[in-house]
Amino acid sequence: STAQQAAIDSITSAWEEKDTVLLHGVTGSGKTEIYIKLIEEAIAADSQVLFLLPEIALTTQITQRLQTYFGDGMAVFHSKYSDNERVEVYKKVLADEVKLVVGVRSSLFLPFRHLGLIIVDEEHETSYKQHDPAPRYQARDTALLLATLHHAKTILGSATPSLESYFLTKDNKYAYVHLLERFGGASLPKMDTADMTLARKQKTMKAHFTPELVGGIKLALENKEQVLIFQNRRGYAPFLSCDVCSWIPKCEHCSVSLTYHLYKNELRCHYCGYKSKTPAICGACGSTEVKMMSHGTEKLEDDLKIIFPDARIERMDLDTTRKKYSYQEILERFDQGETDILVGTQMISKGLDFNRVSLVGIVDADRLINFPDFRAAERAFQMITQVSGRAGRRKTQGKVIIQTGKPEQEIIGQIISHAYTDFMQQELSERHAFRYPPYERLIRITIRHKTQETAEKAAIFYFNLIFRKSVQVTFQGPFEPIVYRIKNQYQQQILIKLSRSYSGAPKLKSFLWKEMENLLHESNFKSCRVVFDVDPS
Repeated sequence: STAQQAAIDSITSAWEEKDTVLLHGVTGSGKTEIYIKLIEEAIAADSQVLFLLPEIALTTQITQRLQTYFGDGMAVFHSKYSDNERVEVYKKVLADEVKLVVGVRSSLFLPFRHLGLIIVDEEHETSYKQHDPAPRYQARDTALLLATLHHAKTILGSATPSLESYFLTKDNKYAYVHLLERFGGASLPKMDTADMTLARKQKTMKAHFTPELVGGIKLALENKEQVLIFQNRRGYAPFLSCDVCSWIPKCEHCSVSLTYHLYKNELRCHYCGYKSKTPAICGACGSTEVKMMSHGTEKLEDDLKIIFPDARIERMDLDTTRKKYSYQEILERFDQGETDILVGTQMISKGLDFNRVSLVGIVDADRLINFPDFRAAERAFQMITQVSGRAGRRKTQGKVIIQTGKPEQEIIGQIISHAYTDFMQQELSERHAFRYPPYERLIRITIRHKTQETAEKAAIFYFNLIFRKSVQVTFQGPFEPIVYRIKNQYQQQILIKLSRSYSGAPKLKSFLWKEMENLLHESNFKSCRVVFDVDPS
C-alpha cells in the first residue's frame, strides 16, 4: 500500500543517520510486508538477516509467509527443535548457506558472519527477557549490541512499543516511523466494556462471563465467525480454598498457592512443577467445603462448553502446547475454521493473523492492571491492545469486549480510544517521579538460602557491605519478594537504581561482585547463592 511504501522510504532514509528505527504500526497495518521488502534488499546486498520473534507460536504463521518468499534460503531456530536440528542450523549459518534466520532469543548466539539487518518483532514483549538460567539478558538490547558489532541496521517493530524504546525515540537515540492505518482499509476494532460488578449484583453472570460477552459470542457463532477469549492464567482454577476456615493448599517448596488442573485432577505449582492430589477435605479443619476460587484458561474452556455445547472450542496455553508441533496444529485448525472459539493466555495476544475473528473477549482486565509491579499498567495496555488487534483484520470491523469491575478507570478509557501517546506521556511522568526505568536503570540482587533466617542475615550483611550514599545511585532493601520461597530456597532482594547519566556502572558492577565474594567467604553464608539481574523485567 501507499502507507507501507512511505514507511519503507522513511526507514531507509532514517538509516542514513541512525542505525536503529522504531516502527510503530497499529495492529494489522502490514508490518510483516515491510519486513519482507527490507529483508529482500538486505539479501540482495549479500547480507545475512536475523528476524527475532518473542514466542515459538509466532514462528508458525510468519515462517509459512516467509517460506513463500525465501524458500530454502531461510532457517528457523527455537527450543522445540532437537539438538541435531539446532546443530544443523548452526552449521548452515556458519557456512553462510542461509541468509535469513527466523528465531526466538537464543538465535542471537548463532555464528553470523555477514549480518546486515536485525528485525525485532513485537519488541515490547517480556518474553525477550531471559530470567533463568543464566545468562540473564534482554534479547532486544542484546540484538542492538550484536548489530553494532556487525555494523548492521536494526528495526524494532510493535503496535505498542515499550516505554524504553518510545523514550529513546524522544531522546533522539532511535529514529521513529509510524504506520497509522490498517492494511486494505480495515478499521480498528470497536471496543466496549462490560461491568462485572454490576452483572454480579444483578446476578446476570454466566459462570465468569457477563451478558454482553455471552451475547457477543452467540452472535459471532450465528454469523459463522470465530472468537478469541483471553485470560492470562492457565489451569482450571488459580487456587482451592476452604469455605469454613479459608485454608489454601500451598506448594511444599515455594511460597505460592497450588493451581488446580481438571485434566489430570491434580494441584500443580507453576514455579517448581510440584504436584499433589486434589484434597477432598480441608488440610486444616477437616471440612469437606473445599471450593475452587477464581478461574484459569482450563476452567473458562469448560464453562464455554456448557454455555455453547455445539461450538468447537480449543485452548492454547503452556499445558496444551508441550509437544513439538502443538502450537502449529492448534493454530492450523483455527485458521482453517475447524475451531469456533479459542481460549488462550498471552500466546494468542500477538502477531497472529486470522481472517474470520470478529470478537475478542478479555475476561478479567483488572487482574492485569492491578498486578503488583511498576510495569503493570504498561503491560496491561500492551496486552489488551495486542489481543484486541486480532479482531476484524479484513473488511468487517471487529469487536472487543473488556470485562472489568471498574469501567470508569482511566487506563480502560485510554485503551478503548487507542490513546497510546497520552498513556505513554502519563506513564513517563509517573516513572520520572518515582525514579524507575526508562529514567533509571535497575540492578536486582537476589540472595537465596534454604533457611529463611540465613537468607535474611546474609542480605543485611551484604547490604551493609555495598551501601553507599550517592545522588546518582539509590540502594533499597533488603526486602522479601512476593514469592519469597522457590524450590525450597528462601529469597531476599536488594534493588539498586542508577541514573541514566551515571558513568560509573562498570565500576559499580565490579564492586558488587567483589563484595559478593567477601560475603561468600563468611563461614555463616558460604552456602548462600547470589543472583544479579541487570535491567530486570
